[in-house]
Amino acid sequence: MARGSEAKARRKEKRAGERAKAENMNWNEFDAPVEEDSSGDDPDTGDDSLPLPPGQSQAQADAAAEAQAAAASDRKKSKKKKMQARKPVAPVKKEEGIKTLPLIFLFLLTATTVLPAMFYLSDKFGEVFQKHHVMGSIGHRLGIGASPKKRVLSFYEKHDPDKLDEVPTILAKYYGDYPKLTKRLERKYQDYGYFLNWEQDEAPMTLALDKLTATREFVQEKFDRHAPQIAKTAARNMKHNFTFLYKRGRKVFKAQIWPHLEPF
Repeated sequence: MARGSEAKARRKEKRAGERAKAENMNWNEFDAPVEEDSSGDDPDTGDDSLPLPPGQSQAQADAAAEAQAAAASDRKKSKKKKMQARKPVAPVKKEEGIKTLPLIFLFLLTATTVLPAMFYLSDKFGEVFQKHHVMGSIGHRLGIGASPKKRVLSFYEKHDPDKLDEVPTILAKYYGDYPKLTKRLERKYQDYGYFLNWEQDEAPMTLALDKLTATREFVQEKFDRHAPQIAKTAARNMKHNFTFLYKRGRKVFKAQIWPHLEPF
């Protein structure tokens, strides 16, 4: 006999034994068969077993049915566990990221055709930007770096007022190379030395002083226009007194204090 059929026969015998054992566990002394008396004194004892009490036969049947149902459920659970144990577990797949090697090969294949085209386009764009002074216009409009705008405006007001509207374009054209612009203007109009030390016009201290002067003039104009006469008189007197004290204090400082502080 094959090994599988032998195991199957053993399982059947085991289940039959378990069922018989479960049925025997529910029996009691009244369920056991009555043995015949060997003496034979009572001729009326011809029955094989004694009659069961009322209702005990139904209880016995119910108990047997419950035992069979429990055994069946146990068999199903054990079978399910065995099936789960025999079922192969699928291996967990690891998440793979982006593979870089194909991307590198793709770049190497396309770079030989794309890079020359990119270089050509960059050269063309550079020529267009240089021709139309795009970067210079942006830098001039944003106010990046020192600019001789004040000197150029005053220079054209003096020599060629018709070109005042072209000053932004001229400054954008020579952005970053303003010394070349100043030399050309001085040579063209024969006015040498006009742009001497034009960088000082854009110095931070010079700009701050110009801003303070413009603010003082604006406040003075509004005050003279809208202030009452009594306030104007008081302000004029205060200005005269403070000016007198400043001059007097400066004279005393130079005459008496500064000689002691002056280095030898």
